[in-house]
Amino acid sequence: MEFLKKLVRFVLMQIAALGFMLVAPLLYLIPFILVVLTPNNGIFPMLAVAYMVTGPFVSAFWTMIVCMMRRVRRVRNGGGTYTPSVQGMFAATGWMLYGFFGTLAAELLFCFLFGVPTYTPDVAVNAAKWNLWFAGAGFAVFSPIFLLLAWRLLKSSFRTTGGV
Repeated sequence: MEFLKKLVRFVLMQIAALGFMLVAPLLYLIPFILVVLTPNNGIFPMLAVAYMVTGPFVSAFWTMIVCMMRRVRRVRNGGGTYTPSVQGMFAATGWMLYGFFGTLAAELLFCFLFGVPTYTPDVAVNAAKWNLWFAGAGFAVFSPIFLLLAWRLLKSSFRTTGGV
């Protein structure tokens, strides 16, 4: 009976983690809403840490989803049916690692270059600083996906035009 309880708890935790990963890009809008509602709130540094800590995991998940959906579409457009395989599992793992470590590097570079905004008593300046910081952090978090999609767009445009 104890085994079943642990199994059910494990399955529920996996469902909760999947739900979080699916809605995480929408959760990244919360800081912007909070900045508009309460621009001098002291919660922003803690929210920035949470933003940066969860970023690599969310990016790894979405990088894998974007890349594997392209793989499935490419196989289906070729007339075949996609079947799960060990090669596909290694490809998905590779894309997840690329997303995780790419985001980690982008976040470290972002924090090194821009730091975290400091508090100012001017409400408008404080709100502008935090809005800009969270916007830049969003690009840093999803930069592996943006780079991958830009590379694919560049490759396809060179393929159709025949080069420069």
